[in-house]
Amino acid sequence: MPDERLESPEEGAILRTGDKWFEPVSFKATVIKEGSCRASHKEGELFEFDWRTPLGICSESFVGMYPVLHSLRVYGDMRELGSPERNVRIYNCPSRVIQFRIEATYHCNLCGQALPIEDEEIKSWRLGQGEGNLWVRVCETCFSEHRSKKLEWYTPKHHGLRTSLQPCRRHQFPLHPL
Repeated sequence: MPDERLESPEEGAILRTGDKWFEPVSFKATVIKEGSCRASHKEGELFEFDWRTPLGICSESFVGMYPVLHSLRVYGDMRELGSPERNVRIYNCPSRVIQFRIEATYHCNLCGQALPIEDEEIKSWRLGQGEGNLWVRVCETCFSEHRSKKLEWYTPKHHGLRTSLQPCRRHQFPLHPL
């Protein structure tokens, strides 16, 4: 059965990303210093998450670390804030008793493979020659496989918002350069 996300070359080689989409960043927040905490966080406790908040983390800690998470999500370099690594930041909770080590892992938007950090830079390729600002960050393999295709956001019928192949306005991509 042909993949409905990719039209044949006769139809213009369009890559529809909706079914293939992977979150571009995932996080690990590890408790590296414990103290008297209402959430009972303990040293070594690990929270792994991407877009949604992690179950069990203190809400005040999460709200406080959100600016760090957002900066990492838009490929901010934590070395500019004094961290030794571009994708790692140490964060103290608002009560200053718990300390977290937050690490971001960057992923190919199409296959989910972790993107390596080489020479302190995220190794990725920008894929997208579609209308407007639609582009995705991909690994070398996906870039080689899809670089000549037009990129289009595809919302599957089961999504519940649309019943045809239309760009989905909910998914906007950043304008910052690679």
